[in-house]
Amino acid sequence: MKILIVEDDFRIADLYKEYLQQHLKSVEVHKANNASESLKILEEVEMELMLVDIYLPDMLGDELMEAVIRKHPYMDFIVITAAQEGEVFKKMMQLGAKYYLVKPVKLQRLAETVKNYMEKRKFIQGTHEIDQDKIDEYFGQNKKIPNEEFLPKGVDPVTLRVVEEAFEKEKEWTSSTLGEYLGTSRTTVRRYLEYLKSAGKLEVSQEYGDKGRPEKKYKKK
Repeated sequence: MKILIVEDDFRIADLYKEYLQQHLKSVEVHKANNASESLKILEEVEMELMLVDIYLPDMLGDELMEAVIRKHPYMDFIVITAAQEGEVFKKMMQLGAKYYLVKPVKLQRLAETVKNYMEKRKFIQGTHEIDQDKIDEYFGQNKKIPNEEFLPKGVDPVTLRVVEEAFEKEKEWTSSTLGEYLGTSRTTVRRYLEYLKSAGKLEVSQEYGDKGRPEKKYKKK
């Protein structure tokens, strides 16, 4: 997949490019520091996804997206910006942005967002016959949130679903690695892991860390 990063801070653009190429398979990443440069690159290289900042030195991101769509109507966009105004977000979504990331963006979060986009794109390209279940899967409507009435105190159904989804990406987690991945405390994560263990959804083994301290490793059954 060919990706074009449009970011006026060349250091950030370099970080994005390096991280994506290191952590995602089959990606070719290009970068431009302004809108004009990005349009020139698009004349030479056929891109599939653009990561676009809104505040560019020569053109606003939404104006760039409109210009690109006129010549490349099937281009996909992920917006990466410091803009948090509702009207800006609304306009980007109406222009067809696949996702909207607010700066500062963690590199891992960026890679996950691009990876999710790539998986959805692959799903579409590999689908020869469609039914409602596949459509629901694509839009994420087939994931049931546990009934809050039956959850113990301190276990939120939405957070529980997020923890469960992490095991769809990786087979094993410790409370510390999962906490870092989700951006929450180890104590909070352990509460959800122990609940899933008690519910029979996870199995546990012992792992010894760098300092020789035992740490539980949770694995989906």
